[in-house]
Amino acid sequence: MNHGTLRAVFLDVDGVLLDSLPQHLAICADKAREYGLHLRIPDVDSFRHMVAAGVKVSPMLEFFRALGFPEDAAAGATVDYGREFMKRYRPSTFPGIDTMLTRLREVGYSLGLVTANTAGNVEPALGEALRHFDPRCLFYTDSLPQPRGKAWCLEEGARILGVTPTACMFVGDQPADAEAARAAGAQFLGVTYGWGLPGNDASIRTVDSVEAIAEVLLGGNAHGS
Repeated sequence: MNHGTLRAVFLDVDGVLLDSLPQHLAICADKAREYGLHLRIPDVDSFRHMVAAGVKVSPMLEFFRALGFPEDAAAGATVDYGREFMKRYRPSTFPGIDTMLTRLREVGYSLGLVTANTAGNVEPALGEALRHFDPRCLFYTDSLPQPRGKAWCLEEGARILGVTPTACMFVGDQPADAEAARAAGAQFLGVTYGWGLPGNDASIRTVDSVEAIAEVLLGGNAHGS
């Protein structure tokens, strides 16, 4: 991790800033019942093992598919998710998010969001914490004219900020996030408190708390190489 050249930090949202996994599993359980599907919806720990093993769960259509929804039900549930999630399942931010983001801004890092969620779900849940982010660098799944992967978003964010991808850090909580950072040429920091990134992969630097994100990016140490 090269702190000397770091200029920007892009953060995933669900599992990094928002404590939203229980709510996502809850809407899946409710939708399975509504659609008459006899599915065993995993608990948080079981789901995290699935993600750590490489099961694709992002964007939300993939989440429903991963839990066994047939294609037509997964498509319908995804539409319902966009309409209902913030009204009925609104998640909270992890404690300490605002302090962590404030510390990163105070040292001069530009901040951006790269998420497979929608602006309508993310922005109300983040609330005042949204003020820390460069409005040019808010990459939601519905903010682009055509679907783009997280690697593209990281590259575009770097271009907008006028820095190289190597001067950017992506903070995520899934193996797919680490892959996106590698593909973009960005640095990566993983969090183990999110949706499914174990702390035992020596190739991925990880932290175990929100506070530790700032500690590492301000010059501390993370687990891994």
